[in-house]
Amino acid sequence: MHAYLFVTEDPYHAVTDSGGQFVIDDVPPGTYTIAVWHEILGNREQQVMVAPGETATADFTLDAVAPEKP
Repeated sequence: MHAYLFVTEDPYHAVTDSGGQFVIDDVPPGTYTIAVWHEILGNREQQVMVAPGETATADFTLDAVAPEKP
């Protein structure tokens, strides 16, 4: 059994759905670094700019890992 705990001081975080998508609502305008993490596939970061009254999108690709052979 594994467990992970993520502690943050702000409300801007999310867990992906079964399709790997997430939404973070009510983010003030500005430039942010978004980080994603997967226990096997690692992590990625990218900057995203949120313009006033706009929706911003960030797409990440995590390389698949071939299953280990017995």
